[in-house]
Amino acid sequence: MKKQWGTVLAIILVLLIALFAVLNVADVPVNFGFALVTWPLIMVILGSLFIGALITVLIATSTAYRTKKKIKNYESDLSNAEETKQQELKQVREEYEHKITEKDEKIIEQANKIDSLEKELVERMTSKTPTPPTL
Repeated sequence: MKKQWGTVLAIILVLLIALFAVLNVADVPVNFGFALVTWPLIMVILGSLFIGALITVLIATSTAYRTKKKIKNYESDLSNAEETKQQELKQVREEYEHKITEKDEKIIEQANKIDSLEKELVERMTSKTPTPPTL
């Protein structure tokens, strides 16, 4: 549907330009500074329109090129930042895992120490013969 409307608008635009050309056939002098020529008014208008469109396209193209270049640089920076973030995250994770491993080892060591102390206490309590109370 959009293509159909675009075609209809293009036909209307061509008809308006043709009507405009028929209405503006008078010759006008154009001074280029070094030469004076006489052209039909419609040719001067269309030539000016073409030059303006050409300048607009060139400016838009250069702006789009610069914008694409900036986007590419920003994407590269973002990718580098993401890699740096992942590396730092990996390093921090490894540090925490190492700390957790150390803490687990300490906990196991403490638990073993508690077990040995409990066994020693149980042995002391079971091996001692009760002494009669003295008065």
